[in-house]
Amino acid sequence: MGDYRTSFKLLCPGPVNVHPEIARALTAYEICHREEEFEALLAATRRNALAVAGADAAVYSALVVTGSGTAGNEAVLASAVAPDQTVVVLSNGEFGTRLAQISSVYNDTVHLEHAWGEPLDLHRLSEVLHERGDIGLVAVVHHETSTGVLNPVEAIGELCALHGVRLFVDMVSSYSADPVDLSSGAITFMTTSSGKAIAAYPGLALVIARRDALEALGDLPVKNHYLSLYRHHRFAEDHEQTPNTPAVPLVMALNRALELALEEGVEARRKRLAGLAAYVRAAVRERGLSLYVEDQPLSSVLTSVRLPEGVAFEPLRRALREWGFVIYGGKGPLTGQIVQISTISDLDTDVIDAFFAALDEVMPHLRVVRGGQLRG
Repeated sequence: MGDYRTSFKLLCPGPVNVHPEIARALTAYEICHREEEFEALLAATRRNALAVAGADAAVYSALVVTGSGTAGNEAVLASAVAPDQTVVVLSNGEFGTRLAQISSVYNDTVHLEHAWGEPLDLHRLSEVLHERGDIGLVAVVHHETSTGVLNPVEAIGELCALHGVRLFVDMVSSYSADPVDLSSGAITFMTTSSGKAIAAYPGLALVIARRDALEALGDLPVKNHYLSLYRHHRFAEDHEQTPNTPAVPLVMALNRALELALEEGVEARRKRLAGLAAYVRAAVRERGLSLYVEDQPLSSVLTSVRLPEGVAFEPLRRALREWGFVIYGGKGPLTGQIVQISTISDLDTDVIDAFFAALDEVMPHLRVVRGGQLRG
């Protein structure tokens, strides 16, 4: 068992290494969540979350839920659908499938499942929306973290608008990194997490939703008490509060992360993250390695790389840990096939160079040739 009193360079898509100012914000003040100081903090956090998203505060509201990104997703899927309505979930990876699993707990759900990394077939979605009149919500992941693929949420939004159906976009990992246009209003609900690309500590979910949709939730039956979006909406609007005890230090850290994103400039931040991802992909190709997906839009959050023949992930992970780096491997059908390198932590190209220097050092000792002998 490892010693928790250890620090690594986290090249995984959450948790992340945080900026020193975010670390200081975690313990900067001691306040009570039912006092006016927390109300001011929550108001600032909600306001800054909308600004980073590029959402019009007159149209959208931001809610803070203490829990992981999955808690935010469950809050939407448990709150937003009437008993006589159906949810359509599109998936092409682990996290789209998770949306379908959560939805099926609360709602009649149609799961339009695709192979991992496969482009979403919007013709299938169009057919379902045309044939059925009971669709209350379409749900999709923007950045499918299990592969690195970006899904076409704007095109999906146009289809939903054409049929008068609301759209929920899981932006748990892509918020603040990969742009999504909210100006059309086609996205009704979106979610993210504090411990992903915004690069704060994990433990908070943000739900950004149209104000008119949040108000309409009051007419629906309650399916989940703690994760009731209408309760969160009413507490936020009426009192600038949360309905249950929030993780106050995490809100402080999240708000500082949002402030730093706005100080840097949202577009500049996205450009920086895209540049780091491009830097990694160039280094990957220089070594003769290939990306898992080459012909689809990719997120700036991470790069999925095919493991070369003869290299197993677990020995590679352990070897890189010795150099102080933490990486993730593939899940589900991609187990043992890919390695993921994320650049959303507080890092720069010097850290990336050091990572690839470590990779160059360990890789020759991990290759296995016929007969199970190590090469190198």
